[in-house]
Order: sequence, then structure tokens, then C-alpha cells
Amino acid sequence: MKNIFLIIFFLAVLFSRIEAEEGYAFKNLYEIEVILEGTDRSSINKGMRDALQSLMINLSGVSDINRYSVLKVALKNPEEYVSEYRLTSEEENLLGIFSFNGEEVRELLSNNNLPLWIGIKPRVLLFLPCKSQTFLTVEKEKDFLKRKQLCKETKDKILEKGSMRNIVFIEPVLDFVDLKFIDLFKPKSDQDFLNKISLRYGLEDWAICYIQDEYGVLVEEPKCITPLSDLRKITLLETVDLLADELTKDFQLNIDSNLTNKLTILITGIEKFDHLISVENIIASNTLVSSYFMSSLSGNTASYQLEIKGKIVDLQMLMSVNPFLVGQPEIIEDESLKYIFKPGK
Repeated sequence: MKNIFLIIFFLAVLFSRIEAEEGYAFKNLYEIEVILEGTDRSSINKGMRDALQSLMINLSGVSDINRYSVLKVALKNPEEYVSEYRLTSEEENLLGIFSFNGEEVRELLSNNNLPLWIGIKPRVLLFLPCKSQTFLTVEKEKDFLKRKQLCKETKDKILEKGSMRNIVFIEPVLDFVDLKFIDLFKPKSDQDFLNKISLRYGLEDWAICYIQDEYGVLVEEPKCITPLSDLRKITLLETVDLLADELTKDFQLNIDSNLTNKLTILITGIEKFDHLISVENIIASNTLVSSYFMSSLSGNTASYQLEIKGKIVDLQMLMSVNPFLVGQPEIIEDESLKYIFKPGK
């Protein structure tokens, strides 16, 4: 009972600084797009492997997840997890769009005690000094345009990489208050400034990326600093991977498939037969549920008996991000949970 209360408090605190990818851990299909070398079978198979590797990183939140032996085996036969695929083109690139069976890929992780990301995106403050310098310095038009373009490319790249790794980067608005902070902390350090300004945006984590070296010369590859890197300058890609690997740990389930539990779930808000079918689909598609049956149906409330893999708090954490189950569950007793079903539009 105590653990259930703790997880509710834990989630309530975290939701103040995260965003949810609604339904990510319940999708029927995951679509991954990759560039193909050709339309022959060998190229398509390679595309499937690349897509499955990308999906495993995204679904687990771990950069090196594909080093595990069980995934190396799966990557030898990626077509076993593909429901369908199609080919298309964009500019000069040939693209393969692969749809993976959601239940099967989630079970691949959960059945082997590997992390499963539940669909909550950490938010990180991103500061690009090159943007603030646009307001604070005067320079030759040629240099200004070159730096402005490099600054834009850096921003686009880190936002793209962040999106791929489920990190939401929030930039300061650079209004008068922000610029005042920049000027105030100029004699000290960017770190002092970011530790201060992050409080204004309600964020605990930050990253700063530079397109110039200490002498003001533009660099070929931007370097970034974050407290997680011990304030060492690392590449942009290393920064995103480091943030993703560390920050998504709070939103991962490491399921002990050898541990089982039984519990009762009450779901209210069922007004018609279609609602009942939707509720059963939610339960059946949950990767933790080994078996279930409806024990009663009274009014708008259905009662289900579940046997699950892992802990009850694991199930609660996963159910809490389902877009069709509103709010935190009401706790009836140690082994009973109550949810309210909210039909999709």
C-alpha cells in the first residue's frame, strides 16, 4: 500500500516538468522511416534492421540497448516484428516506412527484463549563446549572416536529435528579463546564468551549445555543456544521448518477468458496448498483463481480475499514461485499483 502512495506522489511531482507522449506505450503499430540504398531485398532487409534498431532505442530510452544479445538475435530476423512496409521517395532519397507490431516489440523488451519507456518526455532548457549575441553585438554583415545560419543549423539539429530521443528542448524567450540575466552573470559563467534562469522556466536540467571557440572563431562542429557531462564540452549528438539516457531513467519500467501479481481493477465510465470493447483492448494490449477476465459488470463499472508480470506499481505507472484513463487511480485496497474510462473523440 505504501509503495502505491509513493508512486502517485512520484508521478505528481514529475508531471510538473515533463510532457507525455500519449499512448506511446500502447500503440498497435510503430512507424519508423529510414533511408534505403535500393529496392532490392537486401536493401529492404537492411532498412528493416536499421528501423528496428532505431525503434528499440526509442522504446527503451537507452542508447546502447541493441548491444544486448537478445536484441542482436531479433535484429537478424527483423521481419518477424514488421506488420507492413511501404516505399516512397523524398527529394533524392528512397525511403522505407516500416510498421512494427506494438505488442510484440514491447514484449521483446519486457520479457527480457530490458527497460521500457512509458511515454513521458523530459524537458530540458536549451540555451544557444549565438542567438543572444545577435541582439548584443554589432559585426560585419557577412560574418553576421554566416553565424546566424550556423546558429539556425545547430538549433535545428539538436531539436531533431532531441525529438528522436524523446527529449523536449525549451528555449528561453530572450526577453528583457533573460537578457538582463545574461548581462548580470557575464562576469561569472554561463553555468551560473543557466542555473539561475532555469528556475524561471521551472526546469531542472539544461544544456548550452556553442558554435564558437574561446577565441570567437566559428567551429566546424558545435560543442555543448550540461551538468550531466560534468560541465565538459561534448558533441551535440553525445549531449542528446547523455540527456536521454539519464533523464528517461525516471520514466522506464524494468520488469521482472519472473515476478507475478494478481489484482482487481475497477473501470467506471463504461456507457455502451463500444466502450467495453475499448477497455478490454486497453487491458489486452498492456504488455504487463499475462491473463485477465471480467468478473462483473454493474451499471457503468466493470471489474477485472488480472495476473501481471512485475509489480503492481509497474502496472499503475504504465496505466497512468494511457490517454483513455483519466487521472490518478483511486486506491480501493492493497490489491485493487479504480480508473475512469474516457472515450476518445
